[in-house]
Amino acid sequence: MRSIAIVGANLAGGRAVEALRQAGFDGRITLIGEEPWRPYERPPLSKEVLWEPANVPDNFFLQDEAWYDDNRIDMRLGPRAEAIDLASGGVRLSGGELVQADRILLATGGHARKLNLAGADCENVHYLRTRDDATRMALDLREGASIVIVGMGVIGAEVAASAVKLGCKVTVVEPMPVPMERALGRRFGQWLGEEHRRRGVATHFNCGVTGFRFAGNRVSAVVADDGTVIPCDAVIVGVGIVPATSLARDAGIEVNNGIIVDRRCQTSNPAVFAAGDVAEQDGFFGGRFRQETYQNAADQAQAGALAMLGQEVSYCKPMWYWSDQFDLNIQFCGQIPVEADIAIRGEMDSNTFVAFFLAGETIEGVLTVNRAPDMGVGKRLVERRARASAASLADANVSLRDLLKQAG
Repeated sequence: MRSIAIVGANLAGGRAVEALRQAGFDGRITLIGEEPWRPYERPPLSKEVLWEPANVPDNFFLQDEAWYDDNRIDMRLGPRAEAIDLASGGVRLSGGELVQADRILLATGGHARKLNLAGADCENVHYLRTRDDATRMALDLREGASIVIVGMGVIGAEVAASAVKLGCKVTVVEPMPVPMERALGRRFGQWLGEEHRRRGVATHFNCGVTGFRFAGNRVSAVVADDGTVIPCDAVIVGVGIVPATSLARDAGIEVNNGIIVDRRCQTSNPAVFAAGDVAEQDGFFGGRFRQETYQNAADQAQAGALAMLGQEVSYCKPMWYWSDQFDLNIQFCGQIPVEADIAIRGEMDSNTFVAFFLAGETIEGVLTVNRAPDMGVGKRLVERRARASAASLADANVSLRDLLKQAG
């Protein structure tokens, strides 16, 4: 094999490039990305980049420019990958050029899901997916501005916290009963909603958006489905992403809710692999789904890179994510079983606690709030499908490391 093309100059694409060179691949690597930037970290987009858009964090980019030069990475930043040309063996770019490749990794991620409402494309309606999105959004997050956030998943909740930090008046409209319910469950979503309200966020849960009031190219108010009209200076929409599967679909590669891959990150075409937000993969607890998390994008891309080189790979990990909001570091690993038994170590009122979610006595999920060191052990408990009683997990005198040792 002499050449590999990676479509997506993002976290997944960047980590794949690094893994290929670290594994000793000496052939041509082409990294293709629509944005003008080399691969960068996305978590700061909802935090540090909004706080100081002119001063990105020192570790914002995965590597400095010299690294890509030194490692002979052919960077194609700006042109769009328009087609996978299987007959010719490569990726066709928007300018017509064919990038030859013996193997292709699709790390195409997704695009922010847009609201299907008149006014949803006004200049003060923002969606957050890229560095340029964050830079534009920051212009409207000025002190005293009234901001309405539609959707309170991870992105909506983090932007709400940042907007409060910047002195904005924040109102959230969320159709679910609590924020981040899919990620945290009802009980802990309710806790998080209370923390946001305590810090000044006005919340409208069980509530959708039916329209905007706008003049010219700016929205002046959001209309909720209960009839409430919420005046605003800007709107931020965080209602998920649409996976970028068109390249694969148009090439005849099997697609469902994402690009379907096996545990080698290989698609239905043996020369094409996929990783990150766009990949529909085996779930750790069964079924198939996409993981829209930082760690999955990095780890699966590295696995896919090694698989393209013919190494033995079997990638299947439980979901793990983190979110920083106000002074809260929230981390979760695993899943929340239906009718889960919950054991809490620490006090929720102190915002320093660990929650374990059990199916019978099997630990399937771990949530930590401001107790990051416990997640290191918690992740391994989930990965090993460790068993423990709710009483022992709630007892601070019982060492989590001892429970891990018992799990083998």
